[in-house]
Amino acid sequence: MAAKRLLEVESKFLFNPSLVTTLQSNQGNPAFTRLEALSTHSFTNTHYDHQDLFSMNGTWLRQRKANLSTTLEAKVRISGDFTRSTFDEITDRKSILELIRPHFHQLKPEMEDFGLDLLAAFTTTRQEFRADDKFAIVLDYTDFGHSVGEVEMMAEDEAKAHQDIDGFMARYPWFFMKGKAEGKLEAYFRAKLRETAV
Repeated sequence: MAAKRLLEVESKFLFNPSLVTTLQSNQGNPAFTRLEALSTHSFTNTHYDHQDLFSMNGTWLRQRKANLSTTLEAKVRISGDFTRSTFDEITDRKSILELIRPHFHQLKPEMEDFGLDLLAAFTTTRQEFRADDKFAIVLDYTDFGHSVGEVEMMAEDEAKAHQDIDGFMARYPWFFMKGKAEGKLEAYFRAKLRETAV
């Protein structure tokens, strides 16, 4: 029997930047059972689409440049919405090509972006932590002034993973603020709309 594919299960959240130092020192009330600071790094994401064909159907195609490496990724939403989601992440170029081919007839396999249109491009600085031995806490700060957090897990059982994430966030309300968190792409388009209105 083939093993189930691991899915990325995530929940976005609002956070107060003034509390990040409290998070880093694990001095919140209550403190995390265990907290490990993993890394702080920056990357540039370039997103592609064609007439919103993929993004409107929950598929995000992006090229990520970090340090000297460049990775092409497709994030396919399995369930959820912009705040609470489950994704299948595909990084194999051949698999991404096969995902795109049935829907985009002007496909150019030899091109880095397959001939798709530029949708968005921005740089993110990311702080990563591992909490209570199983949850990834990600804090993202974009170059257009938006910040958002995510709690992530890689899991086979998405329903249980969402339940675990909800319980985890409820235990530490001092950091995981209530309210609708706006994703980076949502905020990017809103910022661009504001620019054109000026």
